[in-house]
Amino acid sequence: MTEELTYRKAEKADLPRISRFRKEFWGEHETGRSSGPEYYEWKTLQNPFMPGEMYLAEDGTTVVGMKSMVPKRMRILGKEAAGAETGDTFTHPGYQRRGIFTGLFAAAKREQGIDTRLDYIFGLPNEVSLLGYERKLDYSQIPVNVRGLALLLNPAPVLKTKLPALLAAVLAPAVKLYYQTVFRMSTGGVKNAVVVRLEPAFPEDIETVWRHVMSSYDAAVIRDRDFLTWRYVNSPDKYRIYLARNRNGEITGYMVTKFHGGNLPTGYLCDFLTREDDPRIFRSLLAEAVTDFKKDKVALVTAYGVAGGFYDRLLRRAGFIRRARQVIISYNNELGRRVLSGNCRWHFTMGDSDHV
Repeated sequence: MTEELTYRKAEKADLPRISRFRKEFWGEHETGRSSGPEYYEWKTLQNPFMPGEMYLAEDGTTVVGMKSMVPKRMRILGKEAAGAETGDTFTHPGYQRRGIFTGLFAAAKREQGIDTRLDYIFGLPNEVSLLGYERKLDYSQIPVNVRGLALLLNPAPVLKTKLPALLAAVLAPAVKLYYQTVFRMSTGGVKNAVVVRLEPAFPEDIETVWRHVMSSYDAAVIRDRDFLTWRYVNSPDKYRIYLARNRNGEITGYMVTKFHGGNLPTGYLCDFLTREDDPRIFRSLLAEAVTDFKKDKVALVTAYGVAGGFYDRLLRRAGFIRRARQVIISYNNELGRRVLSGNCRWHFTMGDSDHV
């Protein structure tokens, strides 16, 4: 361990080293998210809005820290903004408490990285990094109540993580029946309202959905075709894309899902957007997605929802239960302070972050 660490902007040739560093200490992401070199190349260099950046902390030739900044076209307070998500902030366990976390951000500022040219920066930190963001980097928590939501499709493996095995086995059938009944009552009889199909890509008219609802929100990532294609079609991860059309063939909404197996097979509602004048559109998409999750033998379906919002209400009526609040932070630049000072109406899903 040397006395002097170095910081610099990562290049494409560094991506295999970044990937090895990420995998060596943190293993597989809980959602099965990729962490190979191709993932980081897609995430930053192939971004259609503008290239993202990664910064490294090195001890000689050893990577000991990293951070990323991923640009995203956003609409905030009625205007288009150059936004970005800060994430993938990792420090080598043997180099804790050496200022690497703040050193990476200082390097981006010193080298005039995109951090200094963006209108708005947000992030979804964990409990450990949250303190660093707030105390050292001038970030604050956005006053929006984004909550995790969960639907139990197969309660047995979930209950086994919370209760003694015998009690879990006894309760599982009753719990399963309850959630099946609530979900069926909420979504039953809606499939004929729209035609829902699984598609390999997003069509040219996908942006009509965003244009129809964008004025309902003060802050959101812009759901244009370039973003959706990059995020869910070109990604190294595999997603399912469900499109809803009315009887006239007009697109009325979409839903993107992901499946991850393991000890607790989980389905993720990564992204969704529908016309909000007819709740049956979202319910139809949800019914189709859950039908496929059942075929995957999923135990749990999860999503993010803005508490009290249109999608949060529909998901809860379908049997989803609220889980922990997901903290979202904002950098205190000019636009960031305006967002932090008001009660903005947000549209925010899992896919707006790099969590899934």
